[in-house]
Formats: sequence, structure tokens, C-alpha cells
Amino acid sequence: MMYQQKMNENTDCNVDSILSLMGGTIFHFIVGIKIMWGNIAPYITSYLVQFDPEVTYHNTLHVYTAVFLCQALFMYAGGQLEKKIGPRPTAYIGASLISGGTYASSYCKSISTLIFFQAMVGVGIGVSYSAPILCGFKHFKKKGIVTGVITTGTGAGPFFFGLIATTYVNGENFPVDPITGLYDPMTSPVVSRVPSMFRILGTLYAIIGFLGASLLISPSTTNKDRFDETSLMRVEHGESNENTPLHNNKGVDIYGEAMKSDEDGTIKTSSEDARIGRSHQRYGSRVKFTTKLELTTKEMIRDSLCWLLIGTAISTGVSGFYVAATYKNFGQTYIADDHFITVVGCFGCLSSGMSRLLWGYTADKIGHFQTLELTAYLSPVVLLMYNLTVHSKLAFGLTVCSLYALWGVSLCLLQVYVHFIC
Repeated sequence: MMYQQKMNENTDCNVDSILSLMGGTIFHFIVGIKIMWGNIAPYITSYLVQFDPEVTYHNTLHVYTAVFLCQALFMYAGGQLEKKIGPRPTAYIGASLISGGTYASSYCKSISTLIFFQAMVGVGIGVSYSAPILCGFKHFKKKGIVTGVITTGTGAGPFFFGLIATTYVNGENFPVDPITGLYDPMTSPVVSRVPSMFRILGTLYAIIGFLGASLLISPSTTNKDRFDETSLMRVEHGESNENTPLHNNKGVDIYGEAMKSDEDGTIKTSSEDARIGRSHQRYGSRVKFTTKLELTTKEMIRDSLCWLLIGTAISTGVSGFYVAATYKNFGQTYIADDHFITVVGCFGCLSSGMSRLLWGYTADKIGHFQTLELTAYLSPVVLLMYNLTVHSKLAFGLTVCSLYALWGVSLCLLQVYVHFIC
């Protein structure tokens, strides 16, 4: 009996952890809806033109920007909220904002009101994005694969929702006007179905979001074998003792001393930094922490590594942002087949989601920073091919899916980097 209890305490796989992982993946179906904007942008732009003839793709691109901007601005608030009220209530709030903002968009007749309600969607995504991932971190030790599994939903959701939106709005596969690149706002049935599309999607987001949030379960804090709040450490190579405390009885900073190793490939961290609670998994470091002492907000702002991480996120994500927003408008200039381009975009979203399992697994095997470095070299090369392959359906489809897949590594591993650094 004691052996069985010990096994239950030390294993990652139990009912609560599996349900939380499933719930996080399901919830991320609605978190990822922002990346299907390129699919529905022609429908929405054509709809708004009937109220304001001056509206163009350039104007509606501001909606896409507002979603990402609000997500970025409210990610920090979401992390703080999750600490105070837990992952499930945080996810409920996010699901309400996402579904409510989408449903309310069906009543918009101007670009400004649409930006406002879609910004609300962005707030919901920002508030709730990290809650399922942080919940998974508390249940499982392998952070890379956890983020990979959960954020798979971020790609799978837009795959299904994109197909639903296009099937409903343009089931007949009407082409856009070759001159304007839009559907005729006065005669096309595509335009008249846009408000109902928003209502259908808003309802689906609510159902799926609340289902996923309901499955999130915070683990018990009494399990000392798995979650020791005194910040234990282990050395990955060589002899290790997982019960070695961060500071010994004489006040010697073990973390700082370990990081002073002169081994090749190790970057040193000062003892002063370690004493104020830093627990960085530096590039090439031999040391990991099973739990961490967190940086305060002020310490994080002063930390150059945190700003480097922000710059890295922007640099590695820009190709994905660009393709997700423009692939359909760009593709329709040469390929007059809305259904084909929709399928390409949906499979691109799915590639983004499924690739995160690969990136998470790869990160756990070869290192998180090395994985990001690999994809950072590949993305610009594939992006150059994006502009050259639009004349071929097959080549265009493969290039779009490849760019989405490479984008997935940034969205998958950023939470792990933050978890290491902060």
C-alpha cells in the first residue's frame, strides 16, 4: 500500500493530470482563433464595404492587429490572475470574453466597432492563454511536451473553425471579383451570411471554452515529493542529488557555485543574481530547477534576458503573423478557388498545432534554445519561397503549411522560456 501511494505521488499520470491536459488542449481550440483571420478577412471586408465603401483589406488588417496587441498587453494580467484565483476561473473569464466579443461582432457595421469587439477577444485570449499551460506545468515535469500537447489545440481549433466558417459563408465556392478582390456587397450571398457566421462561431467558442476550462484541475499543494517550495535543484550531467537545497545551512549559494563551472558550453551566472532568486536555464547550462524562486516584476523589468526574450518572440513570430493575415488575399490574386485556399489555410493552422508536439519533444531532447535557433534559421528561407510559389497550388500550399509549422515553435516554447527565466 505504501509502495502504491509512493508511485502515485511520483508519477505524472493520474486522473487529475490527464483531465487537465485534455482540458488545456480543448480550451486552446478557442485561444488559437486569431490565426484564422486570413481565412475570414475577405468575407468581413466585403461585408463592411456595404456600410463604408472606403473600407479595404488594409483597414480590416487593423482588426487582426488589435487582437494580437490586446493579447500581448493582457498576458501579464492573465498570469497574475491565475495565481490569485486559479486556472479554471481564469479560463472561464477568457472564454466569456472570447465568445462574447465574437458574438457581439455580428452587430458591427463599422470598422471601429469591429476593432473594439475583436480587441475584447484579444483581451480574453491574453488573460487565459497561459492558465492551462501553467496548470499543466504543475502536473507534469516535462515542460516542453506539455506545452506541445496543449498548444496543439491552438492550431487544431482554427482548422475546424475555419472550415465551418467557409462552409457556411461560401459553400458554393463563389470567387471574389478579380478587380477589387472582394465579394459584391450588394448581390453576393456570401456577404449576407457574415453576421450569422459570427453568431455561430461565438456560440461554438462558448461551448468549447467552458468545456475545456471545466476540466482544469489545480494539483494538491501537499505533494512534497513533486512540488517542494524550497527550490530544489538537480545537475543533469554527472553526479546529482535532487534533495540538495538552494542554500545550505552555512548560507552558501549552491546554484551560484554550480553555475561558476568552467566546463565548455556553460554560461556563468553571478552569485548575486542567484541570491535574489534567479533560476535561469541559460543557454548551455548544466543546471535545472525542479521548482523556482520567482523574480518580482521590477526585477524582471531590469533583467536584460527578459527583454531579449521579448525581442526573440517578435523576431521568430513575424513570419507567422504575416502569413496568417495575408495568405488568402495574396493567394486569390493568382488562384481563383476560395475552397482550395481555405483548405490550405486550415491545414496550415493544423500544421502549426501538430508541429508543436514535434517542437516540444525536440526541445526536451536537444534543448529549448537550440530548437528555437534551428527554426529561426529556417523561417526566413521558407518566407522567401512564399512569394515565389503562388503560381502553383501544390507549392503554395506546402509553403504556407511549412511557415505555419515553423511559427508553432515560437508559440509552443515561449511559455517554457518564461518559466525558466522568471
